[in-house]
Amino acid sequence: AASACKIASTRPPPAPAACVAIAMLRAWVLATLLGLASAERESARSKTPSGAPSPVDYAKESADILACAKSHALPAEVKLVPSDSDEGVSVSRSVACFMRIVQSTADEDSDTEDEPEEEQRALEIPLAKVDSESLELIVEFAQNKLKHAGPELQGLNFSVVPRPLSGPLHETDSITEEDAKFMDDIAQDLDRLFRLTNAVNFVDCPPLLELCTARIAQMLIGKTPKEIREIFPEVFKKEEEASAAA
Repeated sequence: AASACKIASTRPPPAPAACVAIAMLRAWVLATLLGLASAERESARSKTPSGAPSPVDYAKESADILACAKSHALPAEVKLVPSDSDEGVSVSRSVACFMRIVQSTADEDSDTEDEPEEEQRALEIPLAKVDSESLELIVEFAQNKLKHAGPELQGLNFSVVPRPLSGPLHETDSITEEDAKFMDDIAQDLDRLFRLTNAVNFVDCPPLLELCTARIAQMLIGKTPKEIREIFPEVFKKEEEASAAA
């Protein structure tokens, strides 16, 4: 039987895509029910120009990814195996390190760091909650960021999702044009966006997860609860079924 989305006191297991979406929907429905008018939001922003702090420490994310990429705890090439394929996708260590699930593997295998790369064993990581298409998109996101980091990997330029999100991603100064277009293209297919959000949550890539949830939130700005239900009927249906089965 299906189980309802639960909040654990410790770090929870990766949530289904519907659970991630439901969390976003609840927050925005609450804002609507509180009658948070546009003028009031503008007033609040004028008192706090930068808005609420982001839950993601982008500088730390960049430093951790680059440290992992430059480390020899992982082989130069890592094979990532999605749930719907036995073949897997071979990616560079730099790309794989965008996923904290891979970084944790590097920490566990740190005793191999002194071995020459050619002597290190091949590494294959199964991704039980990641489909092939979502994996391709995660890899594309990582490659786009590395493309601008230079050969010495001096730094990563992540888009910063503001709090509150007041408009479309492509109109938000702290979000790059490349990232906004990347997310807009994905959002043409709502199921693809939800599957990607679920996959990113599983591999634990906070900068991309922020963009995914922000793109979902973008669809809800200015909408009433009724309109939100009409946009995401399947999300509410799954939540009601999960609650009934609990």
